[in-house]
Amino acid sequence: MNRSFADTPAGRYVFAAVALGLCLVSCAVGWETERIKVSKNVDERLWQELEKAEVIYVGETHDDPADHQYELELVRGLLRRKLKFAIGWEMFDETQQGMLDAWASHAISLPEMLQKTDFQKHWGIYSPVYEQILRLAGHANVPNLALNAAPELIRKIARGSPLSAEEKAMLPTGFVATEGGYRNFVALMGEHPGMHGTNERRFFDAQNARDQTMASRILDFKARNPNVRLVVFTGRGHVSGGYGIPFFAGQKSDLQELILLLRDRLDSSPREKAI
Repeated sequence: MNRSFADTPAGRYVFAAVALGLCLVSCAVGWETERIKVSKNVDERLWQELEKAEVIYVGETHDDPADHQYELELVRGLLRRKLKFAIGWEMFDETQQGMLDAWASHAISLPEMLQKTDFQKHWGIYSPVYEQILRLAGHANVPNLALNAAPELIRKIARGSPLSAEEKAMLPTGFVATEGGYRNFVALMGEHPGMHGTNERRFFDAQNARDQTMASRILDFKARNPNVRLVVFTGRGHVSGGYGIPFFAGQKSDLQELILLLRDRLDSSPREKAI
């Protein structure tokens, strides 16, 4: 079957780049004063692209308040437009899905869920907006999906420690990492402490385990919920450079993927940890 260029992996990335340009205009400076300064035309063009997407990746810098505010406004906008969507979180790992489900079913409260997942220690320190988004999603019955791999599994891969049979079974299969992905990862990490020699390869393996797990979780969700778009909140390093989560998801699907990198940085040094 013939496919248009937009339906190919390369086409999807071009599509994402167009939307990125719109996004960078629409979230131009002004967040610091809690105002959004956009033309109606640009705003509507952005929403047209968002409505076409099956998976929307929002690449944040974890400690940037402007990025979190954008994510909150994005969720509010989706709700105002009555678009059916779910939220996928790098900030929760797949072993915590049960806690998210218990909260969604009102078996536990949001504070209980955050306490049981140790959320404040690992992610809440970056921004209180994560909790605002969760509350908003909870009130609107928006599903929340835990995407990430279990932290201890990732730490063992990064250290080069042997994995148990159970841990090996947790790793997704059928994805292929590339040397281009490795070079992109090293460039993103730059002068990160401990990044040299064999450490780079181990850290790359750990990053791939995270990205492939998140891609696998996304694909499983979309297979079960083809008519629900998924908005993914994750660090920029997991979706930039044509690699990361979208790259792996594209190996197994023809989903229409849209990548929003919220801000271009004047410096190229990473502000997030790969592990």
